[in-house]
Amino acid sequence: MVSSRLLPRTLRGVGGVRLIDMPGVIYPESMIHGRKGTDRASGKPYAMPPPWGISSRQAAEQLGISVRAARSVLNKHKVKYHLVAQRGSPPCMYWDKRVVSRLVAKRAPLVCKIPEKFCSAGEACVILQVSRTSLVRYVQMKLVKEYKMRHVRETGVRVESHYLRAEVRQLAARRRAAKARAEQVRLARLQQRWQETGIR
Repeated sequence: MVSSRLLPRTLRGVGGVRLIDMPGVIYPESMIHGRKGTDRASGKPYAMPPPWGISSRQAAEQLGISVRAARSVLNKHKVKYHLVAQRGSPPCMYWDKRVVSRLVAKRAPLVCKIPEKFCSAGEACVILQVSRTSLVRYVQMKLVKEYKMRHVRETGVRVESHYLRAEVRQLAARRRAAKARAEQVRLARLQQRWQETGIR
């Protein structure tokens, strides 16, 4: 198969550079229509901001992160954007504000101090006397609920998992009761087996 980047180009259509049609060659959309977010009719950035969009700086303020981190998060979620031309500076990115609002609503709350009713993953493991893997499995089984929080630290903001202390203690009590019942059943079986052996 012929590589598309080795083929000659030609201007065709209303605007933008398109490649010559050749059998057996499939061109990606970015190569046919130019850079993502640009006007497909001209292949250049838009002249006016879209009515549905907000700038990268406004999106970063809503998300509570830096502009660079906001672009990374929005690109990760494949949010629609338009590049808008600016005089004397690079094009500005305008993102779909409805999707940004949904991401803000889903974002974990920002706290400086964890409330007393919550415990960290390490404390939950100590109370339950299990490993982190078992704790994750309990969350997947919906035996205990996980709460994501963005905790402000000296080194920066970090997303951490926390659990209600009361729920963790209730689960630990249920696990102890289940272990006690299992031990009683085991001892009863051993005693019954010993009695049958003694009779014979």
